[in-house]
Amino acid sequence: MAEAAVFHVLNKIAASLAGTISDELVKEVSALLAVKNSMKQIKSEFAVMRAFVSQVNAYDSRNETLAAWLEQVKKVAFEVEDIIDEYTYLVGKENVSSFWNSLKQAFRHSKNIAAWHGIADQLKQVETRLERLTKMRHRYGISVRETASNSTALRQRRAFDIPHLSNEDEIVGNDEETKRLIEWLTDGREARAVISISGMGGLGKTTLANSIFKNPTVKRHFNWSVWISVSQSYRVEDLLRRILTHNTGKNEEILNGIDTMDRIELAEKVQIYLREKRYLIVLDDVWSRDPWSSLDHAFVRNNFRSRVIITTRTEDVASLADENRRLRLSTLPKEEAWDLFCKKAFSKLAEKCCPEDLKDWAEKIVDKCQGLPLAVVAIGSLLSYRRQQEQEWKSFYDQLSWQLTNNPELNWVASVLNLSFDNLPSYLKNCFLYCGLFPEDYLIKRKWLIRLWTAEGFIEERGPETTMEEVADGYVKELVHRSMLQVVERNDFGRAKTLQIHDLVREITLTTSRKEKFGIVCNGPGATVLREQARRVSVHKDGLTSQPNGNLRQLRSFILFDKQLPPSSIENASSSFKLLRVLCLRHAKMEQIPDAVFDLFNLHYLDLQYTEVKSIPKSLGKLQNLQTLDLNVTRVEKLPREVATLTKLRHLFVSCYYDFECRIFDCFSAVSVPHDICRLKGLQTLLNIKADKFLMQNIGSLTSLRNLFVMKVRGAYCTELWASLKMMPGLVTLGVVASDKDELLRLDSVHPLPSLHKLYLQGRLDEDEAPTVFASFGRLRDLALGWSGLQNDPLHAFSHMSSLVNLQLYRVYKGPRLSFRAGWFPRLKNLFLADMAQVSVIDIEDGAMESLYQLRLIGLSSLTAAPAGVVYLQSLQEMYLTDMPQEFIGSLETSEFPEYLSIYIF
Repeated sequence: MAEAAVFHVLNKIAASLAGTISDELVKEVSALLAVKNSMKQIKSEFAVMRAFVSQVNAYDSRNETLAAWLEQVKKVAFEVEDIIDEYTYLVGKENVSSFWNSLKQAFRHSKNIAAWHGIADQLKQVETRLERLTKMRHRYGISVRETASNSTALRQRRAFDIPHLSNEDEIVGNDEETKRLIEWLTDGREARAVISISGMGGLGKTTLANSIFKNPTVKRHFNWSVWISVSQSYRVEDLLRRILTHNTGKNEEILNGIDTMDRIELAEKVQIYLREKRYLIVLDDVWSRDPWSSLDHAFVRNNFRSRVIITTRTEDVASLADENRRLRLSTLPKEEAWDLFCKKAFSKLAEKCCPEDLKDWAEKIVDKCQGLPLAVVAIGSLLSYRRQQEQEWKSFYDQLSWQLTNNPELNWVASVLNLSFDNLPSYLKNCFLYCGLFPEDYLIKRKWLIRLWTAEGFIEERGPETTMEEVADGYVKELVHRSMLQVVERNDFGRAKTLQIHDLVREITLTTSRKEKFGIVCNGPGATVLREQARRVSVHKDGLTSQPNGNLRQLRSFILFDKQLPPSSIENASSSFKLLRVLCLRHAKMEQIPDAVFDLFNLHYLDLQYTEVKSIPKSLGKLQNLQTLDLNVTRVEKLPREVATLTKLRHLFVSCYYDFECRIFDCFSAVSVPHDICRLKGLQTLLNIKADKFLMQNIGSLTSLRNLFVMKVRGAYCTELWASLKMMPGLVTLGVVASDKDELLRLDSVHPLPSLHKLYLQGRLDEDEAPTVFASFGRLRDLALGWSGLQNDPLHAFSHMSSLVNLQLYRVYKGPRLSFRAGWFPRLKNLFLADMAQVSVIDIEDGAMESLYQLRLIGLSSLTAAPAGVVYLQSLQEMYLTDMPQEFIGSLETSEFPEYLSIYIF
């Protein structure tokens, strides 16, 4: 973790040096010049330090001298981070001087001069400590090279799956996978084939590959086979030599000179050796694509039906497999996990069944394993030697986190799972540890996670053409590809929408997080969160069991998940968060924001979702570093002029919902914003603002906008609005809501927006039929129309939009019939039809909506029978019916639907 700490500090130093301070202040406080010079010097030292530390892997750090030195490096990195953030805090105080008169400004400067000199002195001390660390490294001969070649421990770890799942009679699950692998290995395909088995650590990839490798049918099919463990520490030359020495005995022709050959020569020799063989090669535990180019050349394509199996935790490596030859393992279903657990935990009982008095605790333990075979087997094996008493099993469950990392019989499980974390590059380690701060089984929204990472300063700059959010999105993909995060739901673009971290991985991550003082979770009466030096706190339940003592200078994130925390606790705590960057108070019981929050000059992220906050004071302008202000589902209806002074603001969400089902026109309120908000060039998200003529004329200056939602739009504003939208090349989401249900939204001057993926229009359209302009939005995936007042069936106007995935029509059409023709909406997955009182017939032809998955019918009061064409929707899985006529509900009993269709009636 020393490397991650150094990397993070380097990012912060760069950001601080990029900031500007007035020349007047620099003249007044001479210490500022010394501060900047020291920061530049420390940045150089840390850059070299990082280069050295980045060579250290988890196994090198077992060297106690090196580990002690790395711990000192980390402490200095934390100290520098505190100094930099103190610097940023003071700069923030200076930046609000424009709100004060000259007398107050002079008084404040006299107070802060001592602080500036203090920072300069601290930085000088850090420079001295860094010099001593360098000398210490040389004095004690601390070197990565001395330990880097020692990969014995790694080789011992790489096959942990095998010994505990070696008895094939006890292997549970993977029947289909085994059958498929044997078929791929023994089919008649002559060309060499590459097969991959991928998934997170502990799923049994090695175990499955090993059982296939030893399978008699497979053994007979190949006349030469070899198992090569690659692991994280490898040399391609060594891998090739292992192949040449396998089953060759003392063949001098093969072995002659291989110790001195380079990679190319060895690859050519392997190629010659394999040329006449039908071979099977298993490359186990491959972490990188790097060795493949040489190995691919060596593994000759001899058209003898040879096969290569790769096991890996990363999707990048898995993609080396041939098309349709990728096998991704998943966790065991609950029944199979229970079966496996019982076979291990109750192996001494005749029937291998769980006694009734232990069943509750046994089920909780199995649930905690979340279908991970490695954990199920390891914990089951350990419990098989414990007394079968309820109290003992309860005690084990309560201490499971401790057991995983401290019990010698189980900590190897943590070691196997930690391999993936150890292999992460430095820029991902902090990001992953942050994921552990979310509650158990929590569905983490990708966009929320990205904003939190960005606010914390975890995201590195990668050029002016790439936003921090885009870089962070790449981080998410990388963690998913490395099997560290699991995708629960994807959006219409195939991106992760919600993510989850496996429970046991999370438990182990929290142990690392606490040990490294990265962060800690407050999750019960025994917590002493605010007495520890954790840099991040996540409050899950039972409130804060201890009040802060003094200034919590080290704290950077405070994230609240406890909905019952009293406002007084929040106010007391926030007064101690001097250098905080992330403050998330979702669902907090509060009607006003504590004054102390507006003194947090380093704050980058302020989240007040689902609170009762009604107003935002002018002191919001103090938060000059704020990047995200989330006021969704609050009672705020107006923002002060000072919001326009937040020049670093990137995301602004404000909404007050009255109807979450959106069945009334004014289902959520518009928020008044100052005209000067058009000066915030960095804004990417601006949601639910109240329109006026000036804003619609000038909002085009926000050229970075990607998400925009404007409300209370009058027909007279439309020309200016559409003209402004043309100046936003990156606009992805657009919502436009008319001032009332009778106001016309004029679309005659609309031009296609090339990047638009989501469009929401609520208001009357100035035609009897849906305008044909919709068909020109070629990349549109989501289309929602409401209160359009159309007299003719609108479907044909956008029926051939090839990218459309979601279609929502609320009170759009006043006619009797909606027709879905063959070939229409080829990619549509979700269809919502709501509150169209005159619709009495819905026609669905064979070949329409071939990809439809979900159909929602809401308040169609004249529709008395289910559409007969539903039987043509072969992909339809779910039908939701809300407030539908009783005749319609009754008709379902006589209608014929596929067995796989689930119908929900509300």
